[in-house]
Amino acid sequence: MKKLVQLGSSRSCTRIGAVFAASFATLTLLPAVTNAQAQRSLGPNADFSKICAQAPKTILSRDWKRWDKSQAANNPDEMYDAAALYADGSAQVMRDPATARKLFESLANRNWPGKGRATYRLGRLMLDPAVGPVDAERAASLFTAAASMLHMDASVQLARLHVEGRIAGADVKEAERLLRTASAAGNVDGVIGLARLQRSGRIGDVPKALTDDLVKLGFLILYGDLGKGKCNSLFEIGTVLADETLVPGGLPEAVKWFEASSRHGDYRADVALAEIYTEGRANASLDIILKHLNRAAAAGVPEAMTWLGERMLRGDGTPKDLPKAIAWLEKAGAYADIDAYKILARHYRGEFGASPDLPKAADALMRASELPGHSPGVVVALARLHVAGINGQPDMKSALALYRKAADLGDPSALTEFAKLLLVRPQDANGTDILGLLKEAASRGNPESMSVLSDLYACSAVVSPDAEQARGWLERAAEAGHARSIAALAAQANGDPAAMQRSISALTKSAERGDRESMILLSLAYRTGQGVAVDETAAERWKVAALAPGEDRSRALLLLARRLLGAEGASRDEATAKALLQEAVQAGDPNAMLELGRFLVSQGGNDQWQGVALLQRAASAGNPTAMLALADQSDEQLRPTAKTAAEWRRAALEAGSARAAIALASASADPAEMARWVQRAEALPVCVARDMAELAQVYRRMPDPQSNDRARMWIQRALNDIRREQPDPAALFLIGCVMLDGGPEEQQAAIGIIEKSANAGKVEAMRFLGRSYASGKFGEGKADEAVAWLGKALRQGDDAAAVDLGRLAGGSANDEGSAIAVLKDIAEAGSIPAMREYGRCLQFGFGIPAEPEVGAGWLRKAAEGGDTASMKELSRAHASGYGVELSANASTEWLLRAANAGDAEAMYGVSLAMTLGFGTDVNAEAAQKWLATAEAAARK
Repeated sequence: MKKLVQLGSSRSCTRIGAVFAASFATLTLLPAVTNAQAQRSLGPNADFSKICAQAPKTILSRDWKRWDKSQAANNPDEMYDAAALYADGSAQVMRDPATARKLFESLANRNWPGKGRATYRLGRLMLDPAVGPVDAERAASLFTAAASMLHMDASVQLARLHVEGRIAGADVKEAERLLRTASAAGNVDGVIGLARLQRSGRIGDVPKALTDDLVKLGFLILYGDLGKGKCNSLFEIGTVLADETLVPGGLPEAVKWFEASSRHGDYRADVALAEIYTEGRANASLDIILKHLNRAAAAGVPEAMTWLGERMLRGDGTPKDLPKAIAWLEKAGAYADIDAYKILARHYRGEFGASPDLPKAADALMRASELPGHSPGVVVALARLHVAGINGQPDMKSALALYRKAADLGDPSALTEFAKLLLVRPQDANGTDILGLLKEAASRGNPESMSVLSDLYACSAVVSPDAEQARGWLERAAEAGHARSIAALAAQANGDPAAMQRSISALTKSAERGDRESMILLSLAYRTGQGVAVDETAAERWKVAALAPGEDRSRALLLLARRLLGAEGASRDEATAKALLQEAVQAGDPNAMLELGRFLVSQGGNDQWQGVALLQRAASAGNPTAMLALADQSDEQLRPTAKTAAEWRRAALEAGSARAAIALASASADPAEMARWVQRAEALPVCVARDMAELAQVYRRMPDPQSNDRARMWIQRALNDIRREQPDPAALFLIGCVMLDGGPEEQQAAIGIIEKSANAGKVEAMRFLGRSYASGKFGEGKADEAVAWLGKALRQGDDAAAVDLGRLAGGSANDEGSAIAVLKDIAEAGSIPAMREYGRCLQFGFGIPAEPEVGAGWLRKAAEGGDTASMKELSRAHASGYGVELSANASTEWLLRAANAGDAEAMYGVSLAMTLGFGTDVNAEAAQKWLATAEAAARK
């Protein structure tokens, strides 16, 4: 370190530091000290063609793919060059990591001068998923051997494994030692790696100036290499400048260096620029993005080929071109890019708009599975095709074999997925031990299987309910890092600080292991201070980690979007949630299609049609909730789906939805048919209090003498479920309403349950109680209770409650005073509906002496707040001069304001006023237009 500090304080580095601090662009002004050719400006806009040494092109003298150790290979340098070419690929030679590994293995076992670099390259291949299962331990062993042969790049790579904690005995101090060794040897990656480690804070506090000196030294080395004609330094300079932790605000300069590197033919820069421009971190036209992708693809970069192919399939900023897209993806697959085959399979499944062709999808996945680096996910995707029926009929036997193969490849969640599939499709089980599959997956450490087992023991038709087992599996799932189980336990903690602390600890461990849902939950905890001190920095850090590119990103996007849509007040962010869901949908996540579809349908208008299309895509992927959401749409909206609401409910039932069976039973008027649907529902897990209450409601309608007993049983199960979890106001209200149809004792208990729902915030329950007390349904002389509940509903934003209070005020001498007082209080607090009803009471003397002028004043306040009913009241008042000036002009003016706000009745009135010339000029043409608009509005 002393040597580096001395270098950092030398005269030349002092000068570099000064210009570095002023602007990175001034690197162009540094004189080269090693090459006379470089005594000119070598900034990113310079012409490097005159100084950059061209790397010699490797020409294969034989087909090394067929080589084995029995054949002569007397020139190890030639063999090394061939291995490197197969490892990286080029425009002329397809990437072949398996051949590269075979050659590097041979070279690493020979005694020749290049043994260190061959050993290093072999270590890098051990970390490449395209070669086979990643083996970080063997890579570390190879890097250690290469480092002992003074190969400094190997020291840097070994340090990274320590920093990332990917090997046994990972030690950040050992990483620091390795990086210092490489730095002392002049290795720029060692210098920059040490600077990054210092900035991370993992080796204690390091003065910022020392780290800055390391960054400056890195630039000095790179610039010196550039002066020697090593133009790969152009890309390296850009990489350092683009690192915000090392060079805050350095991205604009990084782009210039990447562009220079691209002009010199370094395809790595093309990929970097395409990523930067696509992510919007720097502005560029689509043509420029495509230019860089095409360059990299033409140079043999499979990642760029895949990227281009997917863009052309989607029509993402470029016209759809299926032949070209398929050609690029096929070529990328031939270069051992598994993702290309996966995208091809998605295309043949119909995800990008083409007609499904499942045999071709299966063929693409089969080719992916033949590559040595394929993941278990490829096998799972192939299993799903067998479930769907490649040739028209599901093949569950082949699917199970593939799911087992995926589990043996290291993904026990494959067994969980198959078990969950059979739970909703029991007709396909054919004797398969579903519980056994889940327990096998749990024994292999799969947290999702533990969560499913918890759900089954809590409520299922597979095993008898067992609360102790359910709790035990839930706790095991949480301990194993299952984010939703951790959240469930936290929700059950009821504010217990110790329990919350355990949940935060479990989330942290799970997030550190890479679980993206845990990262999102941890980020939200730090942002809201739930179970941990508020820490915006930590919240943002975990959010960025959760949403970083990579596998399972869509799960994080989906969870965050759901939390943003489920939040209340200012925390609810529909625009951000929509953008997150759109990203997850682009990744092909059916659950994201469901969420975005439901959101768009709720927005109405043109969005509704797009929402229905997304729901249909999710339903086509087998999502029963999406099928039920479709069943709630109008006949007109369902026409493009070619199914009726009843057909979508039946499809959801076949996909294992008990709620669908209950809905079908509820919609039936035939007792025999109703009984059949109820029987189907009870053969499936009915695990949600709302479903239990609705099933009880169906039983109340059935003529069977035993149906009331079944209804009471399901009501009790619903109540038990509510007591176990946090109170669900909507479920409580539904349970209470169902109980009202029972005997007198049940009815009395029902009122208490509905009151619990109202006290928990259910506005509909507040209004129901108020109206029921007002009507005498819950006994005579309950006016005070009626006013109190209607007042609560109105304060919660229930406009209809204002009308009810107004009616109470004018209805009887016993309750009018309290109703008027509540209306006045809420009107003075700013409620527009309360202003209107209080104004009407004053205007006409409902429950209070008439004060037309004062009443009109309140109506004006409500009208100016946008209330169309108040505008029409004022129009009538001005027409008669009641409490206000007699004025035809003012009358029509208020009517016109209501019409412009969309009120159909006001539109008819404006049309009549323009026909008669009341308060306005006669205008027959405008009158006809208002009449047509009114009729159109009335039809809606």
